[in-house]
Amino acid sequence: MAEEQLQELSLNQQNYIETIYELCLDHGHAHTKAIADSMGIRMASVTEAIRGLAAKGLVNYKARKNITLTAAGEEIARNLFKRHTVIADFLCNVLGCSRERAEAAACRIEHVIDEKLQSRWADFAQFIKDESEQGEDLIHKFQQNYQNKLNHHG
Repeated sequence: MAEEQLQELSLNQQNYIETIYELCLDHGHAHTKAIADSMGIRMASVTEAIRGLAAKGLVNYKARKNITLTAAGEEIARNLFKRHTVIADFLCNVLGCSRERAEAAACRIEHVIDEKLQSRWADFAQFIKDESEQGEDLIHKFQQNYQNKLNHHG
C-alpha cells in the first residue's frame, strides 16, 4: 500500500513527508515554521503543501497546531528512510564515496527507485559484505582498483 501511495506523490511531496518525519523523530511533531526552515522555503508554501498532504490522508494538520504524520504517512516516510539508508551505506561503504557525497546522492536516488530495486540493492550490498567477511575482501579490492584507476587517469 505505501509503495503505491509513494509512487503517486511528487518529489516535492515526498520531501515534505521526509522533513516532517525527521522533525517528528526529533521533537514528536512538526510546525510550519520548522518545516519551512528545514527546507529553506516560505511558510505559505509549506501551508499549501501540508493541506494537500492532509487531503491525501498522509498528515494530521490543523492551522497553528502540531503537524504529525498519519499511519500511512509514517509508513511512506519509513520506506523512504530505508531506501535512503541502503543507498547511502552502499555508496559510502562499498563504493567508497565520502559520507557527505553518499548522503547527497541518496537524497536524489531514493525518490526514483522502486521497492523491488531497493530490495535488490540491499541484498547485493549484503552479499558483497558477507563475501568480503568470509575471505576475499571484495570491497577493499574494488576500492583499491578504483583508486589505482584514478591515479593512472588523473
